Amino acid sequence: MAKGKAQKQVPRYLQVCNELVEMIRTGEVAVGDMLPTELELCDRFEISRHTAREALRRVEDMGLVERKRGSGTRVTAREAPVVYNQYVANIDELMQYGQATRLAICSAANDPVPARLASALGCKPGERMPHLLGLRSYRDQNSAPPICLTEIWIPHASANQAKLLLDLEKSERMLYKILDFSRLSRVRQTLSADSLATDAAELLEADPDSAALVINRRYHDLGDRLILMAISTHPKERFRYSTELRSQ
Repeated sequence: MAKGKAQKQVPRYLQVCNELVEMIRTGEVAVGDMLPTELELCDRFEISRHTAREALRRVEDMGLVERKRGSGTRVTAREAPVVYNQYVANIDELMQYGQATRLAICSAANDPVPARLASALGCKPGERMPHLLGLRSYRDQNSAPPICLTEIWIPHASANQAKLLLDLEKSERMLYKILDFSRLSRVRQTLSADSLATDAAELLEADPDSAALVINRRYHDLGDRLILMAISTHPKERFRYSTELRSQ
């Protein structure tokens, strides 16, 4: 996807949020200094007061600033804690998750579908399909532990797609070709609580049996066919999921 096209799909408040984070990261605004006010952000970025307020709220949620009514927004940290804050109101915002992080595929095989997943995948238990396992991490924080462990099932892969998915040198590229956000009609997701199994905890550099957030996402194409299911397991202290509900 061209950079210009991707940029247009990023909500304006997230663009401003990213600009503010970059100002803090580079030291343009030092720890202890004040960020521009809402009105100053409106003038600087030609945005509404609501957009400015939302951008500042996102930066605050990342743990970089402290906001006090009547006192402004003070920078409290140059780097965000190793917690991924995800805000999702639509597919465009979900796409930002993939741009800020990277999924490294660890294993790929043509595996039988467990009985517990067969209904969600629309197949019979034991039916074989491409099954990938990967670790998602920040793109710009190589020393940080992984954000999550992701298990991926692709139910309608063609023979050629399956061949490339099972090749670890080509699987990541093929995966993102299949998961073309411009051709999605909807994404259904379910959140649940669980504890980390020993093997997952080892990969995630976390404590076995510690609490985890599990997100099951099912991606449907424009014909509403399920093209991919991803099950991501996050150690509880590394991920926050936020959404905003408004009255109509």
